[in-house]
Amino acid sequence: MLSEYRSERSASAREATPYWPAGVLPILDWGCAMYAAVDCHSEPATVLLFEPNAIEDDGAAAWFVDGESLAEWLETWLAEKGWYREDAADDEDVTEPTPWEPAASRIAD
Repeated sequence: MLSEYRSERSASAREATPYWPAGVLPILDWGCAMYAAVDCHSEPATVLLFEPNAIEDDGAAAWFVDGESLAEWLETWLAEKGWYREDAADDEDVTEPTPWEPAASRIAD
């Protein structure tokens, strides 16, 4: 995971539109260049979704909060109640990821 973090930070720094924030450790490769990642600078270890298709001219647009804490996110994942389930669109209780506000400042770090 640490080597993937370093690779993403390095690749991001070389891009015209940087996209990978400091202290955000990828923990799961969803495929299609999407990641679940943990904000190691947050006390509860907020879990983020990196969705690169959202990048146009702002790398921060690719970052979403997927779980307020790693514990909450793992519980949701293990209970198969997340947005990524095949039948999630039919479930009114599924919480969609929301934009991660600190993304721009953390990308600049």
